[in-house]
Amino acid sequence: MINIFKNYKYINFLIYIFPFILITGPALPDIILTCTAIVLIYKTYIEKNYEIFNQTWFKVGVLLWLWFIFVSFFAYNNYLSFIDSIIFIRFIIFILAVQYFLSNNKIRNNTIKIIFVFSIFITIDSGYQFFNYDSETGFKNDIFGIEPEGLYGRISGPFKDLVPGSVLTKFFFISLILYSSNLEKYKKITALIIFSTIISLIFFSGERVAFATLLLGILILFFLPKFRIFIILCSVFSSLFIFIVVNSHPIFNDYTIIQSTSQHEGLLIQKTFPCKNDANKTCSKKIRMQPRFIEVVKDFKNSAYGEIYNTALNMWKDNKFTGVGLNNFSFVCNNFKKYDKFHKHTDCATHPHNFYIQALAESGIIGFFIFTSLIVTLIISILKSNQETKLKFIFVISLVVVFWPIISTGSFLKNWHMALVSYLIGICLSNIRSWDKKI
Repeated sequence: MINIFKNYKYINFLIYIFPFILITGPALPDIILTCTAIVLIYKTYIEKNYEIFNQTWFKVGVLLWLWFIFVSFFAYNNYLSFIDSIIFIRFIIFILAVQYFLSNNKIRNNTIKIIFVFSIFITIDSGYQFFNYDSETGFKNDIFGIEPEGLYGRISGPFKDLVPGSVLTKFFFISLILYSSNLEKYKKITALIIFSTIISLIFFSGERVAFATLLLGILILFFLPKFRIFIILCSVFSSLFIFIVVNSHPIFNDYTIIQSTSQHEGLLIQKTFPCKNDANKTCSKKIRMQPRFIEVVKDFKNSAYGEIYNTALNMWKDNKFTGVGLNNFSFVCNNFKKYDKFHKHTDCATHPHNFYIQALAESGIIGFFIFTSLIVTLIISILKSNQETKLKFIFVISLVVVFWPIISTGSFLKNWHMALVSYLIGICLSNIRSWDKKI
């Protein structure tokens, strides 16, 4: 084991393939994440070089971890809170480890190239699944035979969950680092086709938050002259492709709306398709889908997210200083009936579905302040670094896409989601400076 720790090429390899490891589910990424964090601690201890720990964002991250442990003493379910709060530190150290090992230019550039290849792979696989569709059963298997489970009208690609759009959005801007105005003409055209296709696939994935945050990032990137023309062309080509597919793919036009509300699966549609036993006859079935975006906007209070947020905020009002405890949102929601009135149309969710509201509800006002400070210090660290403006823009946009405050998100305690987010943050911090040229 010690020999493995001393051979850091193993860690570089694991960082290279980490995006592909995410496809396997939550267990393996979490194991690799934890081992990578341990290797960093071991390496810095052996070399007696602790300089990398002397960063403002890391100190704020450790403070957040200590606060999570503190509020666990006052949690409704101490066991749940202590378990998640104690092991939360692995995400902070993994960020540090990715930052450390990718501070080598060659390793970082290779990682970005692999992320780009990974994005192409996800786009091809998910695109295959998107066009592998029939009106009766919906989206069928991907290239590997994986069929989407859960909400009708969403694709999963090679993942076990409905997340290809979210993953592609998080890696989209990092991949853009490979684009340069100095590329040969045919490479520019190839890049234009690839990125336009990725944008389109994120739209086709049905993940509206992923597509909305992608558009937000593209809007910010528009102000960077080096990317302006490329972004305009990508937007035009992807818009044209989306227009053609929306008007030709049956998922967008083989149904009739029966009922449309803002509530969870509030869109009731009737699908029509040729009967299996007699193709000359038309069969139909009713299906519930995600509510239409316009319905959610018009009646957000009664939408699933509106009720989840309202429930979480009322939990915080009852526990302003320490919150209800880490990973206690679902426990409190299910066991304290006084919160039932805040989610009349929605069952208790596993978490508040927003980083900031989760920090507020589960760790109180101080936890919210420390969490927000962590995000701010991460961005400041990038902006104050001595790297070219293009990289600063891309890295900051990548963080904004993840931490934009008015979107629904995963939980900052769940291992798969935070493995992806921590990996991305580490990459964004990697170009600040070189910590060890011998890596």
